[in-house]
Amino acid sequence: MDRFVDGQRARQAHDDAADSRAKRFTESLEDAVLALDAGAFERAGRKTDHVEELRRVLGLLLDVLADWEMLAARAGDRLK
Repeated sequence: MDRFVDGQRARQAHDDAADSRAKRFTESLEDAVLALDAGAFERAGRKTDHVEELRRVLGLLLDVLADWEMLAARAGDRLK
């Protein structure tokens, strides 16, 4: 674990504003997912509408992921 953290810190040492924005974006997504209340969905009256909206948002996120992967590959970053 220490090697992972050390490696991450070394990579982040040269972050610029764009890196910070990208990190905030992914952290915000993670926070939103972790804050989900499954019980609230179970009580929702328009479940189908919410499922469709989630599919739409996931499609957008998949497009963002594909773009980021392409840009990372062009830049020579290694993808895991």
